[in-house]
Amino acid sequence: MTHGRHLFHTGSPSPLVDVPVHADADDDTERAGPTLDVSFLVVTYGTGPIVVEAITSLVAGMDGTDLSFEVVVVDNRHPEATTRARNELALSTRGVRVLSPGRNLGFGGGCELGALFARGRVLAFVNPDLVVGPGWIQPLIERLELGASIAAPMMLDTDGTIQEAGRIVHADGSTSAIRDPDALAGGEIRPDYASAACWLIRRDEHERLGGFDPAFHPAYYEDVELAIRSAALGGGLAVVTDVAVVHHRGLGTHATSRTADTSAQRDVLLARAPQIRWTQPARPASLR
Repeated sequence: MTHGRHLFHTGSPSPLVDVPVHADADDDTERAGPTLDVSFLVVTYGTGPIVVEAITSLVAGMDGTDLSFEVVVVDNRHPEATTRARNELALSTRGVRVLSPGRNLGFGGGCELGALFARGRVLAFVNPDLVVGPGWIQPLIERLELGASIAAPMMLDTDGTIQEAGRIVHADGSTSAIRDPDALAGGEIRPDYASAACWLIRRDEHERLGGFDPAFHPAYYEDVELAIRSAALGGGLAVVTDVAVVHHRGLGTHATSRTADTSAQRDVLLARAPQIRWTQPARPASLR
């Protein structure tokens, strides 16, 4: 057993302080420093076999690159799936490192635990219901090298339609997806934020920004707040519209976890970034 402490966000009490973590045998050197190019960090919560497809696509997507990488799965404990994840993940996909915190750290907390143990210079937060293709990662890394804090791809539904190419934050804190093909023609857009279902960020930049705010536990809006914070602190978020990944939205969590009231998280966002109320556009009547 190893023990880790949350290193990044310091604005609120961390859900990671003194969390016991059951880790694979090769994880004894906690945060020895970046020795790889990329760490893929996948947070699960009662996730079924779809995570194996996601991990397989990540590994296949590195073919043809000279990037060194690892896959780290943080398996948050789900009350209805407490015996599932660890052995199945380890046996299904060779080389996967699985961290089991023993309780549900939420999405942001799970990402931070994965980052704590990660050995990559670039952190790639990837949902377990995402499928990537060949050549997807290089353009995103290039955007980081050109100054973006966070780089994200365009996400597609399984039928090939645009799910989002980033999102707009409205004055009431709600969000809506950017899907207009005309907005995507330039190869890159700078939206208010993009879903952290697929984010790349340099490890040192993640630490500079402070990581995901634990006030949004267990999930939702932590990516909105961090994207807004990254823009305010310099760097911002870029969506590379020349890169598309498929997001099986809603299949990454246990069936009973797919519907949630996010009003409390929205209130936290507006408290953290009150300027949203007067700087962002009103939500269109068609979306209300």
